[in-house]
Amino acid sequence: MIEESENKNTLLKVLLFLFICFLIMYISKETGLYEYKVYNKTRLTEDAIKEFESDVNNGKNVNLKDYIVTDNNDYSSIFSKTGRSMGSFIETLMNDGIKKTLKFLSALFYE
Repeated sequence: MIEESENKNTLLKVLLFLFICFLIMYISKETGLYEYKVYNKTRLTEDAIKEFESDVNNGKNVNLKDYIVTDNNDYSSIFSKTGRSMGSFIETLMNDGIKKTLKFLSALFYE
């Protein structure tokens, strides 16, 4: 009886968490957060094009790299690096295990 109550509580907590995540995403969509970020990128691009055109018209020596803005943020942490290395290790382990198993089976049947 107690286990059923605990299972129901856990299920309700998970559903509440998912609902809160949904509300956060819905509100950010409705307030136009994504569209605002896209607009800012577009605006920066338009400004760079105008600056490029004015520099070309003025006869300046132009380099395309001076007008392109790149935001490369590195969000990696010790946890993501550890997860990546563990995933690579498990992938290698699984591939080697499957290859050896298939090699063993083929040796049994096709010798």
